[in-house]
This record gives sequence, C-alpha cells and structure tokens, in this order.
Amino acid sequence: MRTAAFGIALIASTAALAAELESRQLTHYIPQNDLETIVRKEDWTEVPLAVKGGTLKGDTVRVWAGGLIDRGNGDQPGENVNGADGYREPTRLGIDQPTFALSPDSAHTFAVLFKTESTGPVKCIPPGKPLEIKLTKDKEKLWIGFNDEKGRYQDNHLGKGRRHELDPLWVRVEVVRITVD
Repeated sequence: MRTAAFGIALIASTAALAAELESRQLTHYIPQNDLETIVRKEDWTEVPLAVKGGTLKGDTVRVWAGGLIDRGNGDQPGENVNGADGYREPTRLGIDQPTFALSPDSAHTFAVLFKTESTGPVKCIPPGKPLEIKLTKDKEKLWIGFNDEKGRYQDNHLGKGRRHELDPLWVRVEVVRITVD
C-alpha cells in the first residue's frame, strides 16, 4: 500500500515538474555603436527581435543591462554618471521642473527605458536582475531609449573616465518562450 502511494505521488510530482518548459528563442547583445547612438538622441530606437517565425503572444523579453552612462553636464568627463537603471535619487539633482524627452516620470530620470506596442516605458533594473516584459500579441515590437533632459543629449557617452574607457553600458536582450507539455 505504501509503495503504491509513493509511486502515485512520484508520478504526480514528475508530471507537475515537466508541465512547463522554458526555451530561449533569441539572445541579442545590442552593439556598442548602437548604444552610443541611443544615449545621444531624443527618440526611441527599435530593437530587432529576429525570432524565427516572429515573437508570439505570451513570450517574455528579458533585458539584462550593466555599465555606466556619462551624462556630460560637467567640467570633466565622468563627473555625472549613472547606470542603466537611472539616477537613484532624482530629488537630489537640483533640477527645477526638468523636462525629460521620453518619460515625465521621476522614477525614469536618466534611465535606459524599454517599451512595447502595448506597454508604456519601463526602466532597467539594477545589474544582476533581468527586466521582464511579457508580450501581449504576436509579432510585437520592442523599443529602447535613454531618458535625458530635452536638448541635453549631445554630451552623453558610454562609460566613465577621461576617454570614457571605463565600464561602458551593455545591454543583452533575450526572448524566452514557455511551452507546456
């Protein structure tokens, strides 16, 4: 009797574990030249999601990001830097009524933002954790942009240091599909 109950419990737990399978459909590192262009313009840039057959409703886009962005606005290069997740304390910036180009939300201050056709801007998460965006329709598109003050984009660069050589921004985009057996 115990053996039969144990066998049924083992089969039930194995079936529960095998119910969902995660499969990475795409891994794409955004090239440094493209990132340099993205942080230096006041607009959104499409990220190509070149999945064979296109993306599907229910796919998850995971964005991993790290490194630094030099926002300029200083006497020396590297004075005003932050990560892809933006400036942590926007109230301490001393900016009166800032007008940001991509999102007026103060939580998005100096952050790398992503959006899809159905979701609004979402900022990157601190390094070590992925930003996850669930796609709500087939062949949905993804855009990236840097949320800086209007008119202040030309002095932005990747990395810090006198020649911006230290810890430049990097972004990896993955498309993950969950299949149910």
